[in-house]
Amino acid sequence: MRITPFWKRIKALSKERHITQAEAAKIVRLPLNTFKGWMSKNTIPSLDVAYDFAQYFGVSLEYLITGKEADIAARIGDVLISLKKADEKLRKIKRGM
Repeated sequence: MRITPFWKRIKALSKERHITQAEAAKIVRLPLNTFKGWMSKNTIPSLDVAYDFAQYFGVSLEYLITGKEADIAARIGDVLISLKKADEKLRKIKRGM
């Protein structure tokens, strides 16, 4: 059976830090059987569990899922666009008052 890239990265990161499957399951507050079941079935966990893994290992969700880190410039650009949209909404709200 082919293992998904997500679990390959979790295995590699765990190996780098000398973490067992039981310890990895505990990190994301999962029963060990659930953790092992997901790995054996190649099931990608829910977003909150994947996020907990990313936070613990100090990597991005994008890295866990795709194997590539997001370009920091693209991230900053996305944040700036969001801030600009929020500022525009606030201005419209203030004008309506």
